[in-house]
Amino acid sequence: KMKKRPVLTMLSGPAASVMGSLMYLRASNGVYFEVGGTTTNIGVIKNGRPAIDYSIVGGHPTYISSLDVRVLGVAGGSMVRANQSGIIDVGPRSAHIAGLDYAVFTETEKIKGPKVEFFSPKEGDPADYVKVVMEDGEEVTITNTCAANVLGLVQEEHFSYGNVPSARKAIQALADYCHTTVEDIAEQIMEKSYAKIEPVILELADKYHLEKDQISLVGVGGGAASLITYFSNKMGVKYSIPENAEVISSIGVALAMVRDVVERIIPSPSKEDIRSLKNEAMNKAIESGATPESIEVHVEIDPQTSKVTAIATGSTEVKATDLTKEITTEEALELAAEDMRLNKNEVCLLENTPFFYVCGEQNRSKNAGSLRIIDQKGFIKVQRGHASCMKTTAANYMAAVEQLWEDMAVYQTELIARPEFYLCLGARVSDFTATDLEQLQLLMDLEVSTMEPEEEVIVVAGNIKQT
Repeated sequence: KMKKRPVLTMLSGPAASVMGSLMYLRASNGVYFEVGGTTTNIGVIKNGRPAIDYSIVGGHPTYISSLDVRVLGVAGGSMVRANQSGIIDVGPRSAHIAGLDYAVFTETEKIKGPKVEFFSPKEGDPADYVKVVMEDGEEVTITNTCAANVLGLVQEEHFSYGNVPSARKAIQALADYCHTTVEDIAEQIMEKSYAKIEPVILELADKYHLEKDQISLVGVGGGAASLITYFSNKMGVKYSIPENAEVISSIGVALAMVRDVVERIIPSPSKEDIRSLKNEAMNKAIESGATPESIEVHVEIDPQTSKVTAIATGSTEVKATDLTKEITTEEALELAAEDMRLNKNEVCLLENTPFFYVCGEQNRSKNAGSLRIIDQKGFIKVQRGHASCMKTTAANYMAAVEQLWEDMAVYQTELIARPEFYLCLGARVSDFTATDLEQLQLLMDLEVSTMEPEEEVIVVAGNIKQT
């Protein structure tokens, strides 16, 4: 298939990391970092799917839909720039580009008589990058990974855990030059890295409407622990480093996530128009190798541009939910409590079906509050800070939607912010966003019409809490 549509392989490397992450990720919303030696890829997972937008290549926008990923030149192996006042910058050059070893991955006995020297890794680079030269002429460099290890941010089980005494000796040489301490230099290094990445996290969180208490940082790649622990502490958000983070791209490749997008300009689309678009996206995904049973199709309608987008995602192999056993109600409540940072006795079961548990706060204001939809395998499919739910049947689901459409509306100065909806339909959760009720029903009917009239449906509506 690559020969027919090679452009669709754009950013397929980060895509593999996302697919691998979703295997282990029990939260549906998060900002993921793929941290290598030279660069860090940052993107968003929302409602269990990676965020997609038109790609930007070399600063030039394209009309090719791909993962919405930011690539930054600050990672586990990024070198530091300094003068006598301290750290000037971190990156974008890395130890790998300069052909130098990390101090933290060097044997302690080799760090003898370390002295700081400044150099340009490549022609035209600033001449203030730091390397540490030993009395025997051997050279190493100081990186983010060295600083994170010295500050105790990297645990022994992490791939980037190294030789702390070696890192301390190398950083001591720079600390002496700057007339300060090892810890101060290490803190300066991490702070410079954080200053580069924090605005990107906040911009993505704002773009995809991630509520602060729903953000979880997910670190993958060999250098994940060198950045994510410090960042989560600074931002006051949760973080996780999935098992096998350093090889998670390879796991993702083995799972072979398939994604196809079909877009059309359709003023006032009918149910038949949308069904046709969904089928086209599904058939393309099958043609690309996805198994039919693994495919989910998400439809978006932009009323301003009349653009209708169908995004089909599937897998050629196993799905993440095949990997764990079914959980009990008690275990679902424990997962929800942990994710909401509440005690278990503060969380209750709001509704459930044979496939899903909907858990929420005990003390809910006007039947709305923090809410989690958890599937029978223990994966958190939806996280909302202010949401309400109702259980009904496929035949009567629209009455519940209409009630929540009004109950969860947020009245602002010039407009009414309507809630986002999630329907638990059999073994799947579908999410819907629309600006008018008629359009919302059009999208929902396509999904609900495949069910028997008496089948259970849980309707969840979420909105930003009024302040």
